[in-house]
Amino acid sequence: MTVIDGTSNQVLATIPTARAAYDLCYNPQSNKVYCTSEAADNVTVIDGATDQVIAAVSVGSTPLALCHAPLANNVFCANEGDGTISVIDGVTNEVVGTLSVGGGPWALCYNSHDGKMYSANFGNDQVSVMDVATNQVITAVAVGDWPSVLCFDAWNDKIYCANLYSDDVSVIDGATNQVLKTISVGDEPVDFAWNTAQNRVYVANVRSSSISVLRDSAGGDEEMANGERRKANSGPSILSRLPPGTLAFDAMGRRVTNPRSGVYFVTEYGARNTAHVRKVVVQR
Repeated sequence: MTVIDGTSNQVLATIPTARAAYDLCYNPQSNKVYCTSEAADNVTVIDGATDQVIAAVSVGSTPLALCHAPLANNVFCANEGDGTISVIDGVTNEVVGTLSVGGGPWALCYNSHDGKMYSANFGNDQVSVMDVATNQVITAVAVGDWPSVLCFDAWNDKIYCANLYSDDVSVIDGATNQVLKTISVGDEPVDFAWNTAQNRVYVANVRSSSISVLRDSAGGDEEMANGERRKANSGPSILSRLPPGTLAFDAMGRRVTNPRSGVYFVTEYGARNTAHVRKVVVQR
């Protein structure tokens, strides 16, 4: 693994890992970097401050994908070879759970709004939905042919799943775990990018050498008396700043004290001290 300085663009270190290093994941809560070794069936854990290897965690067969879940400070590892997900404790570096999803898990995605982890399983054409708090599989959602990559839309609490050989994208509701719509795209979609400013999802189609742009329903803006603009279709509120003392979290579940432009989740308390979470967009 090569470590590059973000300021100088110089190589700082080269870290040895086991054979066939494949995927990386950063844990901001513990300041650790994780690397799957496809041929060694383990995950190398690296101290983010010292760039030193601090552990090698044995997982399932052919680990391909990693994703950090800040709700429990765990790292999920998709093991394509045996159809399992290994859950690694972000503090102890130990496997605290093994979930069976079957069908070759290929990609992972975290839903910070509902505390769920998703696994795209190309062998059974399903997306497995997992509860991060309990490390249990909630359900399996049928999607298209060979689901290969996932993307979370924090504005609308939706998960996009690119299906490689059916040339389409399945849109999954984060609350109900139901497929809302299947959208045809280019030939063999392989990657996503979410545009938070315009609420658009970009899909890279490898065989057609094209990019499909997906836009959710925008609705209209409703002018509020306090200057706030609220989306008329129950979308996020658009604010120039957050009130002092607001409890806000970013899309990865990390608390933010001085949010810049972007999408955030704000906790508000109503009658009887009941908590309610709403999405807001800060535009400065």
